[in-house]
Amino acid sequence: MKTYLALLVIMVCLAILYPIQKIIDASHPEEERVQQFLYISSPKNVKQFSFGFDGALADLYWLRAVQYYGRQLLNDRNEVVFAQKVDQKLLYPMLDITTTLDPQYIQAYRFGALFLPDYDPKLALDLLYKGIKENPNNWRLYQSLGTTYWQSKDYKKAGEAFLKAGDMPKSPKWLKIIGGVMLSQGGSRATACQLYATLYQEATDDFAKGQMEIQLKRVYALNEIDYLNSLLTRYKEATDKCPQTLSALTQTIQQNQEKGECGEIIQIKVNEKGELSSILGDKFYYDPASCKVSMPYRIFDPLK
Repeated sequence: MKTYLALLVIMVCLAILYPIQKIIDASHPEEERVQQFLYISSPKNVKQFSFGFDGALADLYWLRAVQYYGRQLLNDRNEVVFAQKVDQKLLYPMLDITTTLDPQYIQAYRFGALFLPDYDPKLALDLLYKGIKENPNNWRLYQSLGTTYWQSKDYKKAGEAFLKAGDMPKSPKWLKIIGGVMLSQGGSRATACQLYATLYQEATDDFAKGQMEIQLKRVYALNEIDYLNSLLTRYKEATDKCPQTLSALTQTIQQNQEKGECGEIIQIKVNEKGELSSILGDKFYYDPASCKVSMPYRIFDPLK
């Protein structure tokens, strides 16, 4: 009887809290709402106050984490744009709490491994090692560990992690292939494209697919920059000066089809003003003094 009464009280409280939460969500910015949600920020304390409803509370924190990240990807037309910059400082605490409440929440570990490296690679590694400690036979966590180490340019540890994943039951054969490539030529863009393309094909949700697609395009953008810089070098050798704008290269770009290091056809976009933009949609930054092109923001390059 007492158990039924306790459950009834909880259900009534949740029914009352829902409309209140809707009002709070409508009147506070996303980051402020998440900070309120994380008022008890210690995972151990949250677990103590869960009263045995660890799984349900883990789901709640997980949903909040996805909302926190996903809403920042929406543009003014409410469309998801994976190239947008995202504030991730509250993502780790929510995922840490989620995985403390439910140590077998594999999706939460892998979500952190996918998005945290852009903010703090160490936090991504901490979360993954926490997951591996709780789930030592899960090959997907070792796969994510290998990818994170690769992004940190620790190719030896990346290769070892992929090989470890490949040794586990039911793991795909390509993991050992990727592991060998990491150990032999981890610092190449071709390896980056191979890895991102494989992870794109393996992804089971739109978030993961979108992230892998944008990572592939970032590598293509680096190849575009190399191509433009090679054209600028040839221009300077022929004229003994640098062009004032990139529009001087437009005709050459439109008449030629070059391939990038990943085998892709380089397709630099030219607008009606003669301005050049990358596959990501951003205009290239050009410095006439140095005769060099770059992106307006930093992109991970395995070659540097």
